[in-house]
Amino acid sequence: MPIRDSLIAVLVAFLWGAQVTAVKIGGEELPPILMVAMRFFMMAVALVPFCGVPKRQEWLPIFSIASLVGAVHFGLLYCGISRVDASTSAIAYQLSTPFTLLLAFAVLKERIGLQVVAGIVIALLGVLTVLGGVGQGGALSGVLLVIAAAFVFAVGTVLTKRWGPFNPVAISAWTALIAAPELLMVSAAVEWHAWGSVLTASPKAWAAVVYTAVSGGLIGFGLWYWLLGRHPVQRLTPFLLLVPVFAVAVSQLLLQEGVSLSLVVGGVAVLLGVALCQVRLPARRAHAENTSAQR
Repeated sequence: MPIRDSLIAVLVAFLWGAQVTAVKIGGEELPPILMVAMRFFMMAVALVPFCGVPKRQEWLPIFSIASLVGAVHFGLLYCGISRVDASTSAIAYQLSTPFTLLLAFAVLKERIGLQVVAGIVIALLGVLTVLGGVGQGGALSGVLLVIAAAFVFAVGTVLTKRWGPFNPVAISAWTALIAAPELLMVSAAVEWHAWGSVLTASPKAWAAVVYTAVSGGLIGFGLWYWLLGRHPVQRLTPFLLLVPVFAVAVSQLLLQEGVSLSLVVGGVAVLLGVALCQVRLPARRAHAENTSAQR
């Protein structure tokens, strides 16, 4: 994987890690599902004018991806983050990596090398270590919602890889346009009593919404879809394990959330897992695979 693409993957991890804190800040004043709907509405306004209409054969894949990755995934994620602290939710979300790798193995028939298996196991142990202190981080229901969101994201990632590649701008635009009304309808059904908070929300809350739309959405997902079109899923998903590291750092800086021993130990394990997942293949094996790919 080229250094440029690796750095872009790290940037995506940072943008998504910082987004957890933004969601937490905005969720203190705004209902979570409505907040996601506003996020996607902003993205749709910014992107749809610059992309064309999908081809007829693309409509079903795009609608499925938009509903999964956009509405279901983010709806679950925002609701989960609103019930648990940013650091714990970010760590729990990293279960998206083993979910994605297992689905890629089952659906896309991608190979999982031993070094990747070792890295994922160590990273999962880190996740479990952090979750051991969940009683200090918030309600268990919040963690379960985040884990459910992680699984839905894994499904969406594998489907995007299988049905793609898609134009990054187009898939982001249509995801936003499809997910926004879906989320708005759900919010109207379960959060209508809190819609008045939109009129009283502070500039800080609105800044958080804008950040999730621009950095986490427009830039983050645009780059993610671009990377998915260039690299195997198992090469990209380990970078997602960096998200909790950035999430914890930003949350400590802006929210002053407490750092427990389990969080530190788990974070170190996650970093070690990422390093193992990125170990290069031995030169002889890599040459053999490259030669086979060229035939």
